[in-house]
Amino acid sequence: MNREPKRVVLISSSPKVSEESTSGLLTTRQEKLMKTEGLDVHRLDVRQSLMKRRTEADFEAMLHADALVFTFPLYVFCLPGILMRFLQDYYAHWTQRQDGIYAVVNCGFPEANINQEAIRVIESFSRKTQNIFRFGVMIGGGGMLLGAQGTPFVRKIMSELDKAFSLMVEDIIQSRKDAVENISIAVNFPRKLYFFMGNKGWVSMAKTNGLKKKDLFCKPYSNF
Repeated sequence: MNREPKRVVLISSSPKVSEESTSGLLTTRQEKLMKTEGLDVHRLDVRQSLMKRRTEADFEAMLHADALVFTFPLYVFCLPGILMRFLQDYYAHWTQRQDGIYAVVNCGFPEANINQEAIRVIESFSRKTQNIFRFGVMIGGGGMLLGAQGTPFVRKIMSELDKAFSLMVEDIIQSRKDAVENISIAVNFPRKLYFFMGNKGWVSMAKTNGLKKKDLFCKPYSNF
């Protein structure tokens, strides 16, 4: 007897306005894999949902899903503000539980475990809404997934991510109940060189916005 495919809502949660985001890249990868496996996939973008005032329709899609997958960047060791607001609004709208909630978090630090606190927030949200948190995927050096696409070390981390997403698909399809540890994946890149390139990126971004390197060290609120 054929069963109806499990319904999954992928929630991309980058605050970026127009430029491509790592969270968007990861969500696209999840979407392709899940559709290949026959899951009924709905994708939404938190920023667009809030800005275009379509949260009610998106919340309804989430309510009728078997699983939710939140994908977002680490902001100040936690969730982006727009995602926090989105979760608060969804809690007020929430009426029924999902079988599984998952989180995919990427940070600008090379160490993947820095994402642990953000994972705990999603776990807490799951308990608050009487849902089941299954596991999270923690990614270190996430910014390099966009900037260094095609390089050997990024291809390797993408392969590891595909394995993690495949485990997520299996978990959803089989409605597994056994405990699964959070998965840590980090870019294998020299730490000193990583920070050197990251600092150069900040300087380049400052120049693009009409600022000088010294402006990055300003403390506008130090006299308050």
